[in-house]
Amino acid sequence: MLQLAELIELLAQKEFVSGQVLAGRLGVTRAAIWKQVETLRKLGYEINANPRKGYQLISRPDKLYPWEVRKGLNTKLVGKTMEYYDELPSTNLRAKELLATSPPEGTVIIAESQTKGRGRLGRKWHSPPGTGIWMSIILNPKIPPIQLPKLTLVAAVALSRAIYAELGVRPLVKWPNDLYLKGRKISGILTELVGEMGRLEHVILGVGINVNQKREDFPEDLREKAGSLLMVNERAVDRQVLLCQYFQMFEEAYLRSLEEGFVQVLDYCRRYTVTLGQQVEVDNGAKIFYGRAVEIADDGGLILEQDGKRVKVLSGDVNLFNKEQS
Repeated sequence: MLQLAELIELLAQKEFVSGQVLAGRLGVTRAAIWKQVETLRKLGYEINANPRKGYQLISRPDKLYPWEVRKGLNTKLVGKTMEYYDELPSTNLRAKELLATSPPEGTVIIAESQTKGRGRLGRKWHSPPGTGIWMSIILNPKIPPIQLPKLTLVAAVALSRAIYAELGVRPLVKWPNDLYLKGRKISGILTELVGEMGRLEHVILGVGINVNQKREDFPEDLREKAGSLLMVNERAVDRQVLLCQYFQMFEEAYLRSLEEGFVQVLDYCRRYTVTLGQQVEVDNGAKIFYGRAVEIADDGGLILEQDGKRVKVLSGDVNLFNKEQS
């Protein structure tokens, strides 16, 4: 795909570029250039062809092709290796399969749509084609499994920061793995560990971001709960730019947290939260906890207070009762 990426940039000039010039620059035949142009057209690129003048790129598709995302990327790990699919059952499932090949840390699997996307507790995640960002990141952090909840918060904080940097609106963190804007859920994060005997070998970070959906794009049962950046921003968001920004923000927060600790991430979650101060119900799959959310502990757990007693929950699905989700 490297040669396709080079061809795209050559075609992106204002003037037509002849097949002969393109062939010379890329070290291939003119027939090979014609075949590559046809490939690009099938991928959604609009390209003018003139027998006398050559070729000219008119428009690029709204697709999260790796070569398009990497154009503005300046990371050491995240996104340097990417797998792209039009459709997958689940990017997390594909990431698990990929572990058998020992992929480099920061490998990203991205799909335009998922047919079996899921969130916490196995709930279905609505992943329609071409409207959101559905991806998984493979990580190899040298931390004990008990610190896994803090990695989820790292991913949430980095996304909140990326959206704020691009759009000027700041999503709030709903502990432990969601982002909310204007009372609507715009993102969910599913973190899965792979390891044995108490040792964390890999983490698969599944991230779903509702970017350009309209209200009617959501199933009826989600239309009053789910939202998208388009619905808040009132204009379409460039998914490639947002994804690139997120990779940058996430890698920065991830590497800093591993080296210096999670203090900055936890402070952000405590400041920009929809959870603290609310009456909540937390279902961790084995037990349901009730109480007022009063603190996010240094280990990333949520501290609840009920009848003067406090209990800490390390993970779970949270329902807010008196919510103000801004």
